[in-house]
Amino acid sequence: MFEEDSARIPVHVLSGFLGVGKTTALRDLLARRADTERIAVVVNEFGELGIDGALLTDCASCVLMEVPGGCVCCTAIGDLEATLEEILDVAAPTRLVIEPTGLARPSDIVDLLRRARFAPRFDVRPVITLLDPRLGYEEEYAKRGLFRDQVDIGDFLVWNRSDLATEEQVAAAEAWAAALRPEKLGVFRTSFGVLPDVVLDTPLPRGREVEGAAHAHAHAHESHEGYTGRGWAKGEERVFDAERLASLFDALKTGALGLSGRVARAKGIFRTTLGWRVHEIAGGEASLAETAYRRDNRVDVILESARESDFVRIAAALDEAVLPDGAPLLQIEAADGTLFRAFDASRLAELLRGREAVPLDELLTAGRAPADPAWLWLVSEGGLFGAGGPREVLSRGAVRLVDDPEQPFLYELADGAAGGAEADFETCREVPGLCAVRVSSPPGTGIPDESQPPGAPDSR
Repeated sequence: MFEEDSARIPVHVLSGFLGVGKTTALRDLLARRADTERIAVVVNEFGELGIDGALLTDCASCVLMEVPGGCVCCTAIGDLEATLEEILDVAAPTRLVIEPTGLARPSDIVDLLRRARFAPRFDVRPVITLLDPRLGYEEEYAKRGLFRDQVDIGDFLVWNRSDLATEEQVAAAEAWAAALRPEKLGVFRTSFGVLPDVVLDTPLPRGREVEGAAHAHAHAHESHEGYTGRGWAKGEERVFDAERLASLFDALKTGALGLSGRVARAKGIFRTTLGWRVHEIAGGEASLAETAYRRDNRVDVILESARESDFVRIAAALDEAVLPDGAPLLQIEAADGTLFRAFDASRLAELLRGREAVPLDELLTAGRAPADPAWLWLVSEGGLFGAGGPREVLSRGAVRLVDDPEQPFLYELADGAAGGAEADFETCREVPGLCAVRVSSPPGTGIPDESQPPGAPDSR
């Protein structure tokens, strides 16, 4: 019997490159759990005919939804959003599994699930990545960014088709996976796509989240030959201001933070207002890179000849760089969900510079939006509602802060700004609770990034 549960729905992303047996794994999962769970499955194929979906239609107790003809992390992201809404409204599943095409970036799907629109309704579980121990995974990881994304975001790595590989091949694959950093939650071997129960029943670990409202968990490493390390972590829902974080690492590199000890190494993974980033200082040089890791924010700092006050100062600087817990964000993004820049209320207040509102064209420039796309979507209420129009018109509007801590951003298109065509833009005249501005090609142009937000009114 199925039990009604008002809690968030557990959702799994089953990732893996082409030909690793994801469909077989889904069939086994559905066969094992069909009697006890109502499982919704979203299958995405790069091709147009939906072959994998056809192979799963014999499951009587599951809900199967297909998104064929594109990749759900880019060209079909709008279809995925609409599918998720339909599942929530109609299917009432006890578990959801998303199986993207082998050419997808699963990190984009996880980001979508954690946005304000879906975060209250989905419990994102550890990402499961299937691999084949017989393939050249080490070489592929070094040269292919897509494969690296799938491996890096995988919380559980499962070596499938181990029965077709030699023991030496499987052992070498497991050793390679165990050496990856940050460490995985688990590395397993299997055959015929049989997933261990632990990868389905394990929630994301919560032990390294924020302790209290403002302080991160910290872990100290023993002093060794004058070197002392300290690590901090914050939950994946916390967001760092990209500029403040960059200034912190610059201060660590140049000595401007005023520490007694010397920074031998500092390396951290952060969810920032510019997306997920890796900041590192090593050998006196600083570097910045993107990452597919999504489990938590974490940073390690190793100091030579350190005092305890040094680590207290670093911890305080980290707290200053992180945004308030649950702070609403205004995202500037592409139609496929790619984040250009996000602003919290304090950052927008800095852009106001004494004005009542920030012109949207100025905000788009500050948000690093490309100049080419000619259409804008104004997304509000956590992404459930939106309005769209030509960029040349809507960019004449402005964004102001209002006295509402849960929905502080308001878009306004002033009288006369539409050049006398105000009636054609009535849905855009005032958009409260603004949470995103998406730039895209105009609807009907046939360009892949034209997808409009589900729930948006007809374009005008």
